Amino acid sequence: MRSSAWRGICASARAPIRGREMLHRRIPAVLSIVVALNGGWLQHAEQEPILRLDAPLVLLNVTVTGGDGRYLSKLEERDFTILEDGRPQPIVHFSAEETPFAVAILLDVSGSMERMLRIARAAARGFVQGLRENDVFALYAFATQFAQVQPFGSYPEIEPEVWSLKAEGYTALYDCLVSAARDLAARPEKRRAILLLSDGADTASRASLEEALREALAASVTIYAVDLMDETSASPTDVLRARSALRALSEQTGGRYIRDPGGAQMDATFRAIVQELGHQYTLGYYPALERRDGRWHRIEVRVARPGVTVRTRRGYYAPRG
Repeated sequence: MRSSAWRGICASARAPIRGREMLHRRIPAVLSIVVALNGGWLQHAEQEPILRLDAPLVLLNVTVTGGDGRYLSKLEERDFTILEDGRPQPIVHFSAEETPFAVAILLDVSGSMERMLRIARAAARGFVQGLRENDVFALYAFATQFAQVQPFGSYPEIEPEVWSLKAEGYTALYDCLVSAARDLAARPEKRRAILLLSDGADTASRASLEEALREALAASVTIYAVDLMDETSASPTDVLRARSALRALSEQTGGRYIRDPGGAQMDATFRAIVQELGHQYTLGYYPALERRDGRWHRIEVRVARPGVTVRTRRGYYAPRG
């Protein structure tokens, strides 16, 4: 990989970002083009709501496990109840088949990841090797800036150039997450996920945690956050703040927060995530009253089985106007 390409991502002077459709220009897999980012996307965000719903249908990807942690299959539509702000909603879409999913892998290569980057790269590789034949993934790398270094597709392996990346620069985690969520929103797969490999310490984004979460929820994305914090290089306050952000992203979207993975434990965790994404139920409903208030609306999904655990996103932000 050409070193000049990566210097464009890790440069300490952040270039502003412009673009209605995307926050970045995609880079070929060989990473031979420096990311060119101009203009300010937050100015655009202030002019119109971040959440864009072309139709009022709300889709939920739901994971149901029993007391033994195993996934419950063969549930039927009648077993589910959807509540929005405490009020039952008629289910208009239900599917339980094992369908392909799309996942965006976000790899933190900022300076704070110097001691953990080897683990992060191995984690990305292990996850990809566990995907099924028809599942698709894209790989993003972020530091001071970010890039999609491998476009969506079915690949047996991540690009070899990723192994030469060095940890340097600041951390534009939320900006990268916003862009990946928007890319996933354009995908045809109903089951979409982000695998976030990071220490969670954002130091360079123009987007906020709330704005990143809004985009993920708008795209019906489930976030699996792998905590790679090096506690020896951060203050207790910074560690707490970073971990709180990773927990919020994963829990609010119905995903998982995974702390300190390594070795066989990491492999088992990634196998479980792939299995989970393949065994989700997809439910859809139209809100009883079309909402344009820009507010948060709480969602709860219940299953008529004793002792089960149900995970899905906890709500959504309605568009305004």
